[in-house]
Amino acid sequence: MFDKEFYPTPRHVLDLMNLDCNNKTILEPSAGKGDIIDYVKSQRASEVYAYEKNDDLRKIISDKCTVLGSDFFNSSAEDVSHIDLIVMNPPFSNADKHILHAFKIAPEGCEVVALCNYETISKEYYYRELRMVIKDYGDYENLGDCFKKAERKTGVEIGLIKLFKPVVSDTNKFEGFFMDQDEEEETGEGIMQYNEIRSIVNRYVGAVKVFDKLDILKDEIALLTRDFGFSDFALKVGYRDEVATKEQFARSLQRKCWGHVFNKMNLNKFVTKGVMRDINAFIEKQKKYPFTMRNVYRMIEIIIGTRQQTYNRALEEVVDNFTKYTHENRYGIEGWKTNSGHMLNKKFIVNRMVGEYQYLHGNTSDIDDLTKVLCFITGKNYDDIGSIHTIFRKYQFFYERIWNFKIENQIKIINLFQNEDATQESLKELLEKTDISTYYHSDFISCFKEFKKHGFVYSETFKTNTWYKWGFFEFKFFLKGTMHLKFRKEKDWYQLNKAYGELKGFTLADKYSPKTKNPKPRKKSGSSTKITKAKSELSNQLFELFTSSN
Repeated sequence: MFDKEFYPTPRHVLDLMNLDCNNKTILEPSAGKGDIIDYVKSQRASEVYAYEKNDDLRKIISDKCTVLGSDFFNSSAEDVSHIDLIVMNPPFSNADKHILHAFKIAPEGCEVVALCNYETISKEYYYRELRMVIKDYGDYENLGDCFKKAERKTGVEIGLIKLFKPVVSDTNKFEGFFMDQDEEEETGEGIMQYNEIRSIVNRYVGAVKVFDKLDILKDEIALLTRDFGFSDFALKVGYRDEVATKEQFARSLQRKCWGHVFNKMNLNKFVTKGVMRDINAFIEKQKKYPFTMRNVYRMIEIIIGTRQQTYNRALEEVVDNFTKYTHENRYGIEGWKTNSGHMLNKKFIVNRMVGEYQYLHGNTSDIDDLTKVLCFITGKNYDDIGSIHTIFRKYQFFYERIWNFKIENQIKIINLFQNEDATQESLKELLEKTDISTYYHSDFISCFKEFKKHGFVYSETFKTNTWYKWGFFEFKFFLKGTMHLKFRKEKDWYQLNKAYGELKGFTLADKYSPKTKNPKPRKKSGSSTKITKAKSELSNQLFELFTSSN
């Protein structure tokens, strides 16, 4: 009944496509028996249209949607000008032609999501035009042999392509860049006003619209000068010494705006370097998506929704980094004797931490990662602790600066820093009475805040084999470059290892808890990885991003 390229799309593959169908008008260019149609309707599509060449299949789908015709290649831009999203699983033999035609006729602001044989993407020599379109307007990924459990198996790796038609002309096209008012006024625990995001999207849309003024100016000049023999005026805009079309400018600005939003999230302070590498890859892919409020909101949902998985991976990664290959950093407990799980000791050693002149080496990132995980567990703000680099830089800055001033001013400042009762106001008053330039005042105040938290060292440099306080730890280092650290609070050490143990499938007995030596039986309250001490700082920061009116 059906031809050899009839491969219905299974639901689990459609789930992998991550389609945003809600209230959208959708086109299926090669509908088959309507599996994609059924799926998008279940995902609250407002209207569905389709093409299908096979007469029998076309009869089947005619009861499910509006059929526009039989041959999709005969369709034009006018036929699909009302479409928001094109979802397709075209014949694999000429999938590239189907996808390119869909993108060609798609209206501005439309998204094209297509499945194909992965070789259609990977063999650049044969499918160069498609690769160029993907590079400029979207992205792709390899889904593997995801049809192996389908009613008809393909036996090949499947590629997923997403393309986005840029908005460059009609002003009304930008209406879809903003969320509906009723969605914008959600209450309760949800995101409230989206003011800052709306502001960023407004500026993006406004900047792109400015290009339309060039056409008006061009026509005005032509009208004033045509009697003198002038014609064919063209105004060009330069960006970094390059002439940019409106479409090129919109695409470049879109990437910049996405980057601006991600920078505002300051994700570096929440995740380890390993997790951040994956997030950076996600960010680069996200920058190709249209910069709309709806897409920004969906991206925020992804980050918040995977917050726990991100934390779990960071926790496992950071403890393993210190314990997997270093026996002295492990805390020995019966049953915890394999590389699949070792508790971090109360005191541990990090090699190659301090170099000549007490400058820190790259291994500091492991300590910073551990601090981020501990902040997540304890509910503390990472900004209040910061990188271990910070305290070294503050000390270095302080002594590099202070020796440039008169000896009497040096003594006054050092004495004030040593005074436990000293305040920022008293420091400001002292600085105003000295010959120290006001240019340096804010730097000294910043040092003062840091020293108040971590303690003031009356020495031009840190002393070796001497304990200093910072964040969750006390630390000391030796001339050979190793740094020794120990937890300042046993409670923090216990919470870290308890969470890590649960992640690895081990149980940390209550006898190791610093709270009590003889714990009484208590009801199970759930995994300690579900942080209850403080509301997620990441969530709070993202809420501020959406609700800030600045």
